[in-house]
Amino acid sequence: MQEFLITLDIMLPILFLLILGWLLRKWGLMKDPVSSGMNQLVFKVFLPLLIFDNIRSLDLSSPPKASLSVFMAVSILAIFSVAKLVTPRLVPDPRKNGVIVQAISRTNFAILGSALMMNMFGEAGMATFSLAMPIVIPLFNVLAVIALSGTGGKVNVRQTLYKIVTNPLILAVVAGLVFMFLKIPLPNAVGKAINQLGGLSSPVSLLVLGASLRWEGVRDNRKELFFTVLVRQLFLPCTMIAIAALLGFRDIDLGVLIILFGAPVAVSSYPMAVGMGGDKDLAAGILVLSTVTSMGTLFLLIYLCKLFAFI
Repeated sequence: MQEFLITLDIMLPILFLLILGWLLRKWGLMKDPVSSGMNQLVFKVFLPLLIFDNIRSLDLSSPPKASLSVFMAVSILAIFSVAKLVTPRLVPDPRKNGVIVQAISRTNFAILGSALMMNMFGEAGMATFSLAMPIVIPLFNVLAVIALSGTGGKVNVRQTLYKIVTNPLILAVVAGLVFMFLKIPLPNAVGKAINQLGGLSSPVSLLVLGASLRWEGVRDNRKELFFTVLVRQLFLPCTMIAIAALLGFRDIDLGVLIILFGAPVAVSSYPMAVGMGGDKDLAAGILVLSTVTSMGTLFLLIYLCKLFAFI
């Protein structure tokens, strides 16, 4: 019973903020221009500052384990490869199967993950989570482009590489590592301001995610939606976390993996699918259903891992 209550305490604040974001849009307080601007603030200001602040404060006496980085990279590549091979056989339409492959292999690790990690482990967990960014974010971006490259849109390799290199989250990781290794001090006032602004990333990002949920795309493509969400939010999380637990991952490391595999489809997957000629209705439907069902998936994974004292 105690594990159940602890899991509720982790998940309920996230669920409440998602619902509040959806309600604010329904009430006209978070229309598209507002939520779009807030999303840019999170992606370009709040979340990078949070990542920078956590990495620059890392204790070098306990460096992150290489095994976690290797497991994440290999898992992401393996999931993408299988999805890219199998999905076109089940869904021949390239406009649809590209969207499905992206959805299966790319999660909302950065935005939803930062809020969940803070609730689960606090500042200690955020340090490990932040160091996962330079592995997860570039892989997700490159593989998303490959997944959607056959949907009708043109791929600009140079532009894609430029976007990855100049990604605010990647730049925040690099800056944080520089400040950490060189032990560059910050004025107390600047450090406090960075900490306070970074703290806004979780609540604001969840409000924006809630405001972005639209049910229009759920009405069509029911077969494709069922298949994608079943794989993305049930089969993959349960399988990958079971493998991770058997390999000995525990505590914060396992928490990072729960977020990586249990989080819903990335919000940015929708505009990317539209921009590259994918099926926009299917992309919107996957985003909505995966976000809603991920609450149950994440609750179950966290509860079971706490029950068996894995985290």
